[in-house]
Amino acid sequence: MLSPGAQSLRRGLLTYGPLLTALVVEIIAFELIGRRQGNPGFASFNIMMLVLNQSAIYGVMAVGMTFIIITGGIDLSVGSLVALCGVLSALAVKWGGDPVALWIVVGWGIALIAGTASGAIAGLFITRLAIPPFIVTLALMSSLRGLGNLMTDGKPVSPLPDAYAWLGRYQLGGTIPVTVLIFVVVLVVGIVLLHYTRFGRNVLAIGGNEEVARLSGIPIARVKLWVYMFGGFLTGIAGIMLASKLGSGSPKVGVADELAVIAAVVIGGTSLSGGRGSILGTFVGLIVVSVLNSGLTWIGVETFGQQVTLGLVILAAVLLDRLKELA
Repeated sequence: MLSPGAQSLRRGLLTYGPLLTALVVEIIAFELIGRRQGNPGFASFNIMMLVLNQSAIYGVMAVGMTFIIITGGIDLSVGSLVALCGVLSALAVKWGGDPVALWIVVGWGIALIAGTASGAIAGLFITRLAIPPFIVTLALMSSLRGLGNLMTDGKPVSPLPDAYAWLGRYQLGGTIPVTVLIFVVVLVVGIVLLHYTRFGRNVLAIGGNEEVARLSGIPIARVKLWVYMFGGFLTGIAGIMLASKLGSGSPKVGVADELAVIAAVVIGGTSLSGGRGSILGTFVGLIVVSVLNSGLTWIGVETFGQQVTLGLVILAAVLLDRLKELA
């Protein structure tokens, strides 16, 4: 009989062992292939920090997506919403003028409100009208993208003051990007919410068996509404980060971001049927995907080849999840 500590370690190894092994294999493989091509240095601190910086925006959205998928839902609108929130943030700064710092903060607030409101709209349609999450968020994906294009005539909102780009480009000590620090904070908040609060336990219970959760007195509609609002709020943060990094608000960004975000969550072990998942797993899944994409670029694989590879990895992750359920 294993002790509780040993059982916890065993569960951790079974959950994260394959992902961590895949990550190590990726890094070693890309380093060796790069050396053969005369391009060593993939397995370096600077490259890994670059990978983390590039994945931070996706990671913030992936935390919210983890909660949504655990409840048995999905959100296809995050790519369009991240663009719209960036546009709204940039428009506030461009229209506001001086003092710049004040209007940057106002723009951030507008973006966060818009993200949360989008999540609330999705949640209300899903919970009150019983429309499937796929249909609701697919409609929002199109509508939000169209709204962003209407507000800007399909053009980026620029030029913007240099101060606007601080959040997305500044590095503490010249090495640690502010976006990475924001991602770490969001990760910690997500871990605490999911694993150490009643709200998180309710989320897991709803995804595991919604009828049992209802009979247990869990307010299903309210929890789902908060989950989608939380996801929208985090997408608003991601939109601010992306627009700040680009130095402009563009309605064209974020296309197919939902694919990368959902891929990170699913590869990280969250079940598409709901009831199982973790923020730490999502983080590892995100890094696996980011290292894969960066490594393929490092060794000269074109974008189309990367898309094929990512699709196969997602399919393998879903197949593995299905085999776990059947076991």
